[in-house]
Amino acid sequence: MDRFRGFFANYLTGLLSILLVLNVIIVIFALMGIGWRQMVEVPTYFMEALREPSNLLSRWNVTSATSKPIRSTSGLTTSSNIQLVSSDESFAAAVSRVRPAVVNISCETIQRAPAVSSSLRFDDPAQDLLNLGGIGSGIIVDSRGYILTCWHVVSQASNINVTPFGYEARRYSAYVIAKDESLNLAVLRINTPYELPAVTLGDSSQMEVADMVLAIGSPFGLEQSVTHGIISDNRRDVQIDGRVYRGMMQTDVPINRGSSGGPLININGEVVGINMAIYAPTGVYSGVSFALPINQAKPLAAKTIQ
Repeated sequence: MDRFRGFFANYLTGLLSILLVLNVIIVIFALMGIGWRQMVEVPTYFMEALREPSNLLSRWNVTSATSKPIRSTSGLTTSSNIQLVSSDESFAAAVSRVRPAVVNISCETIQRAPAVSSSLRFDDPAQDLLNLGGIGSGIIVDSRGYILTCWHVVSQASNINVTPFGYEARRYSAYVIAKDESLNLAVLRINTPYELPAVTLGDSSQMEVADMVLAIGSPFGLEQSVTHGIISDNRRDVQIDGRVYRGMMQTDVPINRGSSGGPLININGEVVGINMAIYAPTGVYSGVSFALPINQAKPLAAKTIQ
């Protein structure tokens, strides 16, 4: 009898221990969000894990009796630096930083430029652009009224006028204070009763082939027009009117007459080039345009603007 009692006591003790362990496991699984259905599938899971070790990095969730198992990778990354990316928003932000500092350049009279037989040519002002209100574009590089543009835009013009962004009725007389014909650059000056918004000059040496760029200018007199494309080559030597311009940036950004002197900008809103030439067998943009890297223009601006 004593033996039976000892056996029965040991049996109850073992059974209670097993039940206690099962209760602990059930509580732990409940805290982990694992129900009876998932517990039943545990052996199947381990069999699949043995066949495919990568399954150990994932777990299965079942939302209802009829739903299919959904695999979700373990781990959740949370950071305030993670955000959705929109290229359109990037373009808008970049343009908003530069557009107020892009000006339209017009004049009262302009001499007709000699005909150019080469397909590589400057975006020369044409007589018909006078009625459209512009011969070229420029960028304000100093809030006191210093404007950087292409020399060929103003070289044949008289009584030059500059219209800042947002002031269609306000045209200010401009005069050339410096030029560099070897780079086809000119610096204009206008006097205004208020400070003007100026651009931020970037580092054109950091631009690489296939980088996205935007152009702002006045093609055919349409002020503040924006186009975009990519850099096709950033070390292109081109010959225009018998002069060789070295290290030009070749792009596929649409550039037409009236855009010369306008900025080529990166997606950060920094000026990396000055638009000035096109490959135009037909006389208009044909898919290839050229810009002078801004690093080549910085010395003239620094020397002129005290």
